Amino acid sequence: MSKISLQMYTMRNFTKSLPELADTVKKLSDIGFKNLQYSIPDAYDPLEVKKIFDANGIKNDSVFCPAMALEEKRDKVAKMCEIFDTKRVRIDSIPRSLSETASGYKMFAHYLNEMSELYASMGIKVLYHFHSFEFIKFGNTTGIEILLNETNPDFLLLNPDTHWIQSGGKNPADFLEKYKDRYEYIHTKDYSIAKMGPTWENTLSRFAPVGEGNLDWDGIIKVCEKNGVQIYAIEQDDCYGRDEFECVASSFNFLKNILGE
Repeated sequence: MSKISLQMYTMRNFTKSLPELADTVKKLSDIGFKNLQYSIPDAYDPLEVKKIFDANGIKNDSVFCPAMALEEKRDKVAKMCEIFDTKRVRIDSIPRSLSETASGYKMFAHYLNEMSELYASMGIKVLYHFHSFEFIKFGNTTGIEILLNETNPDFLLLNPDTHWIQSGGKNPADFLEKYKDRYEYIHTKDYSIAKMGPTWENTLSRFAPVGEGNLDWDGIIKVCEKNGVQIYAIEQDDCYGRDEFECVASSFNFLKNILGE
């Protein structure tokens, strides 16, 4: 069973209608994907999306719900999990209004504890996706550390992103080892150093296909495999004019080789 998936945000410009989605899923299947990580738009019928995935031998590895809508949409999420035969729901980051203070992170953590316990009672795991801004410092700690320390590890998991860990000033392999009990899925996104900015002190970074950037993938994969990662979801937020299918194929082939699939 392949562990490689694709976060479909990368393909957002090619999924603006169901026919476009069908064409894109077919192309991704031809590349070799058996898993995708697709957040189904409200305008799409999940059953129609499932037909497209089934026709191409593709599994949707998880479903998505906005963090602040977990209670309101729990029945809909549970139904989508049933349709796609998954027990995982991904959520987005802490609201901006709560992200500027340590107390805001603690309030959000309390909310996540309630929601993740509610979903656990339905047999569904909640996966929190963070960005680099959660690494903001509050004294001797960071926002992401507050969330991890204040949430119940039995219910709330992370969906770590290698690019955002690096961008947040941490070594991805070290971070993933430190919190080895808090994740099962990761986003594999490379961190690339771009051309020099307008001054010597201005170092620009970019997203890159996995294996084409500056991250230590041997170290990252070693930690992830040791800790039983189940899904490596490729994501590239911007391809900078390069063909998206070419980029994800490059990432897929790199991970397939390094994972020995």
